[in-house]
Amino acid sequence: MTAPLDIVDVHVHLWPPAWGAGGRYAKPAGGFTPEIHRKITTPQALVEEFAAAGVSLGIVTATIESLFGLEGPVPVAALREANDWLATLSRDHPTLAGFGVVDAFADEEGAREAERAIVELGLSGLVIDSARDGKFLADPAVRPTLEVAARHKVPVFVHPVAHPNSHVLIDGAGTLGNSLGRGLMNGVAFLSVIQSTVLDELADLHLIFATLGLGAIVQAARGGIYSRAERAAGKRPNIYFDTMGHDPAIIRTLTDFFGAERVLAGTDWPILAAIDRKSLSDSLAEAGLSEEEALLVAGGNARRLLSLREARAEAAE
Repeated sequence: MTAPLDIVDVHVHLWPPAWGAGGRYAKPAGGFTPEIHRKITTPQALVEEFAAAGVSLGIVTATIESLFGLEGPVPVAALREANDWLATLSRDHPTLAGFGVVDAFADEEGAREAERAIVELGLSGLVIDSARDGKFLADPAVRPTLEVAARHKVPVFVHPVAHPNSHVLIDGAGTLGNSLGRGLMNGVAFLSVIQSTVLDELADLHLIFATLGLGAIVQAARGGIYSRAERAAGKRPNIYFDTMGHDPAIIRTLTDFFGAERVLAGTDWPILAAIDRKSLSDSLAEAGLSEEEALLVAGGNARRLLSLREARAEAAE
């Protein structure tokens, strides 16, 4: 690797202050260790860790599930407060870019907050849950939010949620069982999209899924837009997966199946540590990526997604 990596971590979490200790929506640490809980409520911890690791930009999200739970109505005032904070965070820290958190399953109400987050607050994209109240992304209630994202050409991160029977999975396999359940929910969200007309009807929609849902490629490969013939032809739907770390075998699987143009570096910080420049560079090389492909995965693909909105604005002038 001769060129230095420009690393963009697309999978980073922080909670707004109102959800931290003493805040009006304060949440218990839950399954987090005290150190992880401290980090997720401390933006400076993220800024310092990224600076030490050589990460250029972090995409910060606070998900509906993490702020409001898995079920029931989402209070609009609290949601707006979270997005206001994310916008302020983005302005105050040039190495952080916030994605607006939206209840995509709230039909037009979700779309209104998506519009506000993008247009009024200037946030760089959206984060939505992979499922809520038994619904997945192909549900008609989600379409208005996806239409807003496509119209403004901003990426949408589809974040995993806990499986409805997570307690059974945890009893069986501990935290790894819970994580696998989240992967199942994210994988079903991915499959719901590729078996629907969403991508055909919203050509400017760009969806990012967490690699927890990677197991769904077994089903996706059986036909349709990810069939062997389609992949051999080099066709690339606007669907991306993040790496959730830098394991070379995982990176190789992702890039072989989706193409290097559709894979993004990500961690799930602070659950996982920041990716440092040397370890990521070594892993990308071990995964067999060319220098050009490595630059795309490390940050080039993310930079392109973040620039689509600006390109659209320039074309309209």
